[in-house]
Amino acid sequence: MATRSRGGLRAAQQDTIPIRGTGVTAPIRAAMDRPLVISAYRFPLFVGAVHLIIVQLAASLAFRFGTATGPSGPANYVEKNLNGIAETIVGPMRLWDGLWYTMIAEQGYGNWTPKAAFWPLFPWSMRLLSDLTGMAPEVAGYLIANVCFVVALIFLYRLVVIEFDVRIARRTLWALALFPTSLFFSAVYTESPFLMLSVGALLAARLRYWWIAGLLGALAALTRSYGVFLVLPFALLFVQQYGVYLRDLLPKGVTVGMPALGPAIFGWHLERVQNSWKAFIDVQNQWNRTSATPWETLGCGIQGCVLTLTQYGRTRDWTVDGADWSWLRELRDHPSWSLVTSQTWRKSVADGDTLELVCTLGFIAIALIGLWKLPLYQSAYLIPGLLIPLLSPSTVHPLMSMPRFGLTLFPIFIVLAMILRPRVIAIPAAVFSTALLILLTIQFANWYWVS
Repeated sequence: MATRSRGGLRAAQQDTIPIRGTGVTAPIRAAMDRPLVISAYRFPLFVGAVHLIIVQLAASLAFRFGTATGPSGPANYVEKNLNGIAETIVGPMRLWDGLWYTMIAEQGYGNWTPKAAFWPLFPWSMRLLSDLTGMAPEVAGYLIANVCFVVALIFLYRLVVIEFDVRIARRTLWALALFPTSLFFSAVYTESPFLMLSVGALLAARLRYWWIAGLLGALAALTRSYGVFLVLPFALLFVQQYGVYLRDLLPKGVTVGMPALGPAIFGWHLERVQNSWKAFIDVQNQWNRTSATPWETLGCGIQGCVLTLTQYGRTRDWTVDGADWSWLRELRDHPSWSLVTSQTWRKSVADGDTLELVCTLGFIAIALIGLWKLPLYQSAYLIPGLLIPLLSPSTVHPLMSMPRFGLTLFPIFIVLAMILRPRVIAIPAAVFSTALLILLTIQFANWYWVS
């Protein structure tokens, strides 16, 4: 029986990456063709520009002419008025968590533990750009977020072209940029920086630039806690490319674990300023998060439940309501402009938890389809991102922030691009999604909860 030597086997592995059962050489060469390289920059720039125009117009007009409800920023922090056009452009995009990042950029983490819930690379970058240019930290954050989103689109386009083709890559970008909650990519939030770093890390790993992948992975994990889970797709890609030979694990294999540097650096900093390296873990109960099984959390989001929360040394039971569809019934029974513009109805929409439930169930269904449609490393990146929030429901909103968390789980949008391939489905879906994006942006700019 003919045998292959270890050297021959390793040479074959260098030529072919056994992902989805196909070699990678041809797709990578195709992705490097000059027309496709030009498209890989022009098309993401165009999509990013369309996204920014839609979100910014809706946000600025709502901020200027709309009626806002009560603000919900950090306690004892007063947002500063920006001068001139900056107030109209950046003002509506720095609300909610944006004010927390602005406060941290200005004051650091200090000894106030709730700040530890917000990971540091983004506010540190805001502070650095502000110090270098003299611009306000929130303006710096707005610019960083929007530039990062365009770069993220470029990275994502190239990654999808490698794994699939140009048509799916284009639809993926549209699905992401027009998703109803994609407004957070233009807000002073971490969605854009984290998407850029995580997709960039996986793209680099896919192309075997492992030291770049490790560095980007570490930066992603310093931007958001979920970045540390990049070790899972990293490990799969590394084994698929190099096998499990000990000689290949050092030194290059070290890069697989580099995302762990993110929480290590943050923990070291928190130990210095808050005297607790694990403050970013302990702080979660201060933000009303507790523990439950995924099915308990889903049941809570659908029909309500009782959650037990230990907070500030006290344990108590919280009665949590499920999704409230009364706003939709009210709209069906009494459709009018006065209704949809009233603060009462808009607040019932915001607090009804229906967006959270619909997005969560949709994301789970898409992730299951992705097990058959996606490369394994992409499912390994996607699934923990849905599972972890289901293990830590909030007593305020059981599925809190799921419509926003899903934005950076980019494989969701690759699967959506496949599902929405027929034009007869894709065009109405894009119109409907864009309309929801505009409405949610208006809600956000007027201090109504979105995600």
